[in-house]
Amino acid sequence: MRIVVGAVAIAFVSTVATASILVFRNPSKVDFLSYWAAGRLALQGRASSAYDIAAHRAVELSVLPHMGLIPFPYPPPFLFAVSPFALFPMAWAFALWILVTGGLYVAAMRRTGSPALPLAHPSVVTNGLIGQNGFLTTAIFASGLRLLPRSPVLGGAILGLLSIKPQLAVLLPVALVAGREWRALAAMALSAAGLWLAALALFGPASYEGFLGMLPRYAAFVAAAKWPWSELASPFALFSFYGMRPGVALALHAAIAVGAATAVCRLWWRGADSRAAGLVAAALLVPPYLFTYDALFLSVAFAWLMQRRLYAELAGAWLLCLLPVAGSFGFYSGPNTVPLAAILCLWTASRPRLAPARSNEVGAHPEPIANFQSGAALT
Repeated sequence: MRIVVGAVAIAFVSTVATASILVFRNPSKVDFLSYWAAGRLALQGRASSAYDIAAHRAVELSVLPHMGLIPFPYPPPFLFAVSPFALFPMAWAFALWILVTGGLYVAAMRRTGSPALPLAHPSVVTNGLIGQNGFLTTAIFASGLRLLPRSPVLGGAILGLLSIKPQLAVLLPVALVAGREWRALAAMALSAAGLWLAALALFGPASYEGFLGMLPRYAAFVAAAKWPWSELASPFALFSFYGMRPGVALALHAAIAVGAATAVCRLWWRGADSRAAGLVAAALLVPPYLFTYDALFLSVAFAWLMQRRLYAELAGAWLLCLLPVAGSFGFYSGPNTVPLAAILCLWTASRPRLAPARSNEVGAHPEPIANFQSGAALT
């Protein structure tokens, strides 16, 4: 198993490294361009202009004429993450973004039992090729969960940083309440509030007005299928791919999201050894707006599956994450199967015989996060 995982990881990292070199030598239209342009505007004291499509596009076009227009839909706190990289030219900034956020991701996942396992996730390719934020958001989530047993306050504070992309953090308070992790919950709330208040103080209320004004645009983009349904990675997109009416697709999506939240409550209330794996899988089933690069969250679930030697489930989930990545290269034309991978991971994590209760005592920390922290021997 180590040999297979290592070979896949080498192939994925080589692909990302080659693409990064090409982008460095000849800058092209990648998603990171949106971050860089928003960061440039923030450094110029015009953070609110990051949400002005014309102003934002003008900065993009200054780097790539005739290739701009990747809007910036993230809340103002996200500017803290991207602005330092905008101090550098676009090509250098892209390379640094991949190195820094990729390094944080590897560091957060370093104790999974196999150093290569985190880099063998198919979404490593997606994030590395276009400079998306999956490395950063997964690093935040994984680090917070790993620190939760021995330092609830620090772990909760790190989890609060995920408010830079709030749609992925919806189930965090649900899980912490169900797990009676009160100190972590308080620390997460204070961390998130502090981050948003700091952004308000530094970037001004106009930045929040711009962000709130951008949200309806993106809702309209999704409703109008601005992106092919095969690119979106939510249950809503999966149902829409097969021609369901938006209302029906959204209702089915909501039912799955409620079921996922219920499963998370049960896992964290019981102190199941799979609560971390179940949480990351469920987190991908809540937002209708989701892309393949967000599936990197499942690397935490993959680590748990590997530790438990559930190789069939791991292979199935990995393949379901691979298909939409293959689609971006023209090798697959079906629906985005990331939601199916998330459902498979959540179902496996929720099976009673695989997720035994450890303790119902307040503050008790079960095996899953401890396993995620220390790793288990692989064969």
